[in-house]
Amino acid sequence: MMRIMNLQGSILVALGLSLASPAAAQTRPSAPVQSPTLAADRTQIIACLRDAGPAAAASCIGLVAVACVRTAAANPRGAEFSCARREEAVWRERLGQVVQMVGRNLDSGRRARLASLHLAWEGYVAQKCAFYGSTQRDGLQVGRQAGCELREVAERTLELTRSLPQQPSGRAPQAPPRIIR
Repeated sequence: MMRIMNLQGSILVALGLSLASPAAAQTRPSAPVQSPTLAADRTQIIACLRDAGPAAAASCIGLVAVACVRTAAANPRGAEFSCARREEAVWRERLGQVVQMVGRNLDSGRRARLASLHLAWEGYVAQKCAFYGSTQRDGLQVGRQAGCELREVAERTLELTRSLPQQPSGRAPQAPPRIIR
């Protein structure tokens, strides 16, 4: 429950900051230094998403976590939780960015509805995965719950990404832009 409350607060702050005026954006403190592990995991997932393309992006879910668990040969069951959380951190970071991008083009009422919807989704995921974890044998519950949360966050990120307007193809325009004075 405490995790949900922390996430709710983080989401509201992120939406509020991302959708504030440009002047407020210039006065924000710089981002905290990220760990080398998070940066490497982020790079791996970004490369996978780029190579897989939108149609096969779901194949990138679990990329970091599965490799992490495999390297923990001594105690793979014990590593499930930390490995899933490690990859989830990358997907949560991407999810925050995507929610901000979706909210940028919305008026304040629709932005508030987006924030409310996202908070409801966070609660649903927490309850769903807690229930799923509780159905597992002792010793598997925590790792399986973390894996469930990883999957849900990654799938939501991909879902919202598909709803964003497509980027231009990178082709040069047929005629150069004209500046009107």
